[in-house]
Amino acid sequence: MEDIPLNKIVDVSWRFGVTVASSGTDEVGKNFLQLKVLYDDDGNTKSIFTEMNLNQFYKFLHDLEKAKTNLDILM
Repeated sequence: MEDIPLNKIVDVSWRFGVTVASSGTDEVGKNFLQLKVLYDDDGNTKSIFTEMNLNQFYKFLHDLEKAKTNLDILM
């Protein structure tokens, strides 16, 4: 995902899902998270979309919690 200054984030939305059908049998039952970030780019609203598997989501969550802890220490 691109680096976006936090003060430019307008909205974040997400969807969690489970693959229920696929041509590959090893894909059925896998979890995923789709993330959409809206941000302000000099007056224009732009979107970034990403999809993560469960392990990627947990790493992302860990990184967010670590960032929050660091910000709390600074304040």
